[in-house]
Amino acid sequence: GEALHAIEAHIVTINQHMDSIATSSREQSVGLSEVNTAVNQMDQVTQQNAAMVEEANAAGATLANEAGRLRELISQFQLGQGQGMANPRSALRQTAAIMAASSRSVPPASPARGMVGKIARAFTGQGGSATAAATDNWEEF
Repeated sequence: GEALHAIEAHIVTINQHMDSIATSSREQSVGLSEVNTAVNQMDQVTQQNAAMVEEANAAGATLANEAGRLRELISQFQLGQGQGMANPRSALRQTAAIMAASSRSVPPASPARGMVGKIARAFTGQGGSATAAATDNWEEF
C-alpha cells in the first residue's frame, strides 16, 4: 500500500511539472510572437524610411536639374556690363555631377530580418546550451 501511495505522489508531482512546462511554453510562444511582430514593424519602418530617402534623392536630382536649366535660361539675358552669369557650362557640369551621385544611392538592407533568426534561436535553445545563450554578446541587438 505504501509503495502505491508513493507512486501516486510522484505521478502527481510529475503532472504538476508537466503543467508548469506547458504553461511556460505557451508564455514563451506568446513572447516570441510579440518579438516577431515588433521586428516586422521595425522592418516596415526601415523600408518606408528607405523609400522616403529614395524619393528625397530623386526630388533633389530633379531640383538640381531644374536649377541648371534656370541658370541656362537666365544667362541668356543681358544685365549690363559684366553682370551676366560667369560660366553657365560649369553650372551644368555641377548639376550633372549631382544627378549622377544621387542616382547611385541604394537604400540600405533592413537589419531586422537578420535578427529574427537570432531571437528565435534564443527562445528555442537551438544551436547551444543555456549557458552559451547567457554569454552571447547582445550589443548588436
